[in-house]
Parts: sequence; C-alpha cells; structure tokens
Amino acid sequence: MLRFVQILPQVFPKGDFLLKDLPGSGKRIDVLCRDLAACFDWGPTSWSKSHLEMIAVIGNVKILTFRDPQDQTPRGEVGWASMIRDSLREQPPSFVDVSDGTLEDVIKRLNQSGDSNLWVLDEEGVNLSDIKAIHPVTQNSFILGNHRGFDSEAEGIISQYNIQRISLGGKSYLSSHCLAAIISEFERMVR
Repeated sequence: MLRFVQILPQVFPKGDFLLKDLPGSGKRIDVLCRDLAACFDWGPTSWSKSHLEMIAVIGNVKILTFRDPQDQTPRGEVGWASMIRDSLREQPPSFVDVSDGTLEDVIKRLNQSGDSNLWVLDEEGVNLSDIKAIHPVTQNSFILGNHRGFDSEAEGIISQYNIQRISLGGKSYLSSHCLAAIISEFERMVR
C-alpha cells in the first residue's frame, strides 16, 4: 500500500466553499483536488490504484480517506471539489470514508502496523533515493504539508512522533507533483 496524508489545517470541515473559488473560499482545497487527481488519475502508470490511498486531515478535526474511485473518478478540480464537499456534508461516495479525528489520530493508526513506514516530505530531509528502509511490498505513508508547509501544531506532532523527513530534492514542488514522483519511484522499484 502506498498512502499519502495531506494536512489542510485552514480548510473548513463543513464543506462551506464555492466551487468557483476553491483557493479562496476553500482555503486551498484546490491543493487536495490536484493531489487526488495525481493519486487516482494521471499519476500512476503501472502502480495499481487499488494499492493507493489518500488521507486528508481537514481543519485537524475531520479525516477523509479516499480509495480507488474506479469508474467514478471525478474529472478536474471542480469534480473533485464537489465530491469533497459532498463528503464533508455527510454524503460521501462509496470510495470515501469520513470520520472525526486529528493528524495525531492518523499517525497513531499508521504507526500501529508493524510493516508500515511513515515519512514526512520535507525539502530539508534525507533524499528519498538514500533511504534503505523503503520497500514497495510494505505499507509506506507520506505526510505532505499544504502550500505553506506545516503549521506549528503539525510540526509539533511530527516532532513528537520523531517521523523521519525525506526529500525529493532541494526544489519546492507542488504536492501533486510530489505524489506523482513518489508513485513513479515505486513503479520503478517493482519493475
């Protein structure tokens, strides 16, 4: 399983955003929309979408867990945003689970499994190619910040759990491109 955890502390957990203004009224919900498209639409070439999962921590009070939408894959940012809004309004499609919870709850759950690796994407971290513990047959989860990185609360939780920071290089990338790069790297590992 390859999993991504997107932290969105500013997004309103009730889904109160306009589809015509995702960055503004959605407090950057557009970041999650692009991440979902990268994860379940244009990112994977040979990696099975059934082995991908995207978790969004919304306002540090709501958790959305996305699995392979199969033939229900939304198209474009507005399609994904509409599905996110419905999910936050307690009308999720079958491939989305909605629960109350925090980033710390997600980290605790992911750390429970003995065959699970949890990483934080950080430009200052160790280069992904230098990490020997990454194996495509285990569960690997990557925590991503929003367009500003991590707020102080998220930084505190990440430090508390001593989660290793890894990097895709010294440049700053959109989180959707980070997802696609990681998926591509995992595809190379299993060839």
